[in-house]
Amino acid sequence: MNKELIGIKDYITSPNSEKANDYLIFPFFKKLFSQNKFKKESEAVGADIFIEGRLLVELKTENADWLAGFYQAMHYQKKGLSYSGICVISHNFIGLWHLNKIPIDALNLINNSDPSLAPNDVGRKNANKTNKALEKQILDSSRFLYDPGKILYLDTQLFEFEDCLKNIDQIRNQINPDNFLRKIGTLKPFFLNPLDAIHCFYTILPFWDSTSKVPEARKSTPSVLWLNGKNGSRSSEEFVLESKFHHEFREFVENHYVFTNDEAGITTDYYFSRFDEALAEHNPEYVKQHGIFFTDINLSRFALWFIREKFGEKKLSDKYIVFDPAGGSGNLISSWRRNHIKFKIVSELNPDLLKTIELRLKNDPIQVEQGYCIIPKTHENKGLNFIDKPALEYYSIIEEYLKKEGKYIDKPLAFLLNPPYKNTREEESFRTNTNSNYTIYQGLLDTIKLDAGKERYVLFIAQILELCKIQKEKGISDEPILFIFTPTSWLIPRVGFKVFREIFDKYFKFQIGFFVKSNEFFEVDGTWPISFTIWKYRENKNNVNHVVLYDYSEIKRADLSINWEAEFETLKKILSKLVKGKKKIDLSKTRIELREKLPTLSFPSKETEKYKMQNLYRSVRKEEKNEKIISGWPKLDDRHERIKAPHGFVDGTYVGFMDDGTPVRTYPANDSRYNVKQIETVWFRLDTAIKDSNKMKAFSGPPDNRGYCAYDLKSAQITFLWFTIGKVILNSYPLWANQMEIWSPNLEHKEINSLYSLCFAYLLSDNRCVVTKFEKDNPVQGAPEIFVDNPMCPTNPDSFWSKVLETQVKDKLAKNLVNEIKSLYTYWNVEYCKGQLIENCGLKDEPYFKYFDYPDFVTPYSGLIQIKKYAEVNGKVDLVEKLERIKELTKQVKERIYNLLVNEFGYFE
Repeated sequence: MNKELIGIKDYITSPNSEKANDYLIFPFFKKLFSQNKFKKESEAVGADIFIEGRLLVELKTENADWLAGFYQAMHYQKKGLSYSGICVISHNFIGLWHLNKIPIDALNLINNSDPSLAPNDVGRKNANKTNKALEKQILDSSRFLYDPGKILYLDTQLFEFEDCLKNIDQIRNQINPDNFLRKIGTLKPFFLNPLDAIHCFYTILPFWDSTSKVPEARKSTPSVLWLNGKNGSRSSEEFVLESKFHHEFREFVENHYVFTNDEAGITTDYYFSRFDEALAEHNPEYVKQHGIFFTDINLSRFALWFIREKFGEKKLSDKYIVFDPAGGSGNLISSWRRNHIKFKIVSELNPDLLKTIELRLKNDPIQVEQGYCIIPKTHENKGLNFIDKPALEYYSIIEEYLKKEGKYIDKPLAFLLNPPYKNTREEESFRTNTNSNYTIYQGLLDTIKLDAGKERYVLFIAQILELCKIQKEKGISDEPILFIFTPTSWLIPRVGFKVFREIFDKYFKFQIGFFVKSNEFFEVDGTWPISFTIWKYRENKNNVNHVVLYDYSEIKRADLSINWEAEFETLKKILSKLVKGKKKIDLSKTRIELREKLPTLSFPSKETEKYKMQNLYRSVRKEEKNEKIISGWPKLDDRHERIKAPHGFVDGTYVGFMDDGTPVRTYPANDSRYNVKQIETVWFRLDTAIKDSNKMKAFSGPPDNRGYCAYDLKSAQITFLWFTIGKVILNSYPLWANQMEIWSPNLEHKEINSLYSLCFAYLLSDNRCVVTKFEKDNPVQGAPEIFVDNPMCPTNPDSFWSKVLETQVKDKLAKNLVNEIKSLYTYWNVEYCKGQLIENCGLKDEPYFKYFDYPDFVTPYSGLIQIKKYAEVNGKVDLVEKLERIKELTKQVKERIYNLLVNEFGYFE
């Protein structure tokens, strides 16, 4: 909302007087009518605002004064001002009228008024003469009337007011590509469910022109309305609306029309193609729980062009029956309005979406001519779940519906879809409330195995695999084909998808594909690669799929906003130029995860095992079931009540840390990570996925999850490298790497020791290691006091840094950073600590102190983040200056590491 419209909002919601607040109003009308001569008060015979030839505005303080303001505004005609509309604004009131719509009885009062009287006198007198019936007629005749009862829709009403003023000289307000989402919002107060408002808009959309009327409801069905358009020659489908809203709804519809221009590509289908935006704008929970990311219409067209030109399949319908089992908005299946796709089958889980697809297709002459079959039929008011039944049962349902229309599955299926990307770990109750709770057939879960079953799109692929098997069993000789939009996780494949890919690859052969940037073409949060891949069914136990995709991540939505009705050769010329020279990315290239380079863990028994991460959370033990406190958090930490899973142990002798730095008692394990003192280890939260690297942290003890430990040089080289790569490439990696696990650079490279040095130095600056103390008898009696020191203090001879890493830093820039941090610690001790603790130092609210009774403190060896906090809280400029120098050197080290990784190690090649 612009600042000028906010001024209107402030005026009508403020109880202050007109004169005290009129300054809020003027900027709005000045900006809106910038091409007209704006006048006020003395320049306009005393009128508050006058737009010559167009509008007169009267401001009032009290809501009850609106009627006097109405007559006052009308009277200025007798003072020589010319205008075609009036507006009255007061507390909780905005009214806008066209002069040719004023009720006759009100006009009689106006015409009989004494022209010599002042407008405000005439206003009061005529208001007193107006009975309740006429007052209602005046309100009903308004072009716009603000309703203070709809406070939840205040902004929507103000946008509508602005639109009415922009179109004040027209008989109807225009609904166009720029404002149609907002206009749908104006319909929401008429319906209980936002989805009903959206569905209503799309129901009447094809018939909503400058001649449209909403007839009176039939007596037999008093809650049923419809729209007559095209000069009364066509009617929309009926829809249900409570009778109490009929008048206001009719006024809105008959004061608007939908703008279309076939030559400019602004067709009825254009508004349907933006159905996903309407859902995201007005029913975001629905979109979230369905995992719906409807395909942008122009990206859909581009994908079909890609099939035609890059894959070489110019007439799909000659060889295949095209089928979209997750139709969504219908963008993908209806995007190529040529002979490329003729007859098509569309299905969908949600009946409301299915109705919208049918509205779209049956009101498009081209789609009607080419033919389609919607399954199930919309009059059945149900959807069809693609993944809740065996493939053979699903196949039979499709056959039955087609048979009723005299059609048969006599060709291989071409699956063309953008399935839901929903991760089914979401809370089930939310999915149920939004009709997005896909029931899943157990046989599919058995096929997919493990974590891949949590991703809904993989379930769709698994069902397609089973349907293709059935087609082959039924004797259809040619191979089915799959055209699909998905994330790239399963293409790499990431760990959770490997078992499924081993199954899938035995039946499908990869052909070609591309990927684009997610939030460029889909209404989603975050940036990640969305792929469009093509696969042919080709059963062969020895299939090896090498997935190489065109990198189209730099293509913008605007690049595809072209005239798609142009001749094929024209399109080919435009699009070939757009994709020329784009790189191919090999997602199947062998990249060894960095965690695989960790050394094995050893035990006192001399046995070894593969390094595994450690979590502080655990299962409840049998003997703990009746205990009130079973976790190692401080007694005053409300996590004891908030978090169900226990973390650590109440009497633990080792200290770990939650993500925010809260200490947790735990027990040490019996492996090489715990064979040394805690100060001689550095602990990390390390995430494997590049996209999650912002979550990584380094602590003085084990983190609550994804814990990895540096306890000697070899383990430090890998953990420090892992942490630093994640931090350094964050927001700087190519899009295709988003779904990858952090992989190992070449550890045999000649510059590897320089890289290690820089990583060690970087982490000396970027860590959350602290000095603290877990007091005794907390959270239970008998728990010992534990002092936790800083393993990354360069001036403590007992620290991990001093014992393991100090001698390993050889790189000059790395040394500069280390020396700067050492210098700070020396200064900190000499000038502040003087070899002692400083108590009550201003850090009591920090998570590592606030739950304990003892005074907060710092020591000569406190963590860098503690020294920084001390400087901030106590205003120590000298320390801040030294910390700024460290910050600058850290930035230089970070840049050096990135350049080394990318340019020397070829990390992204």
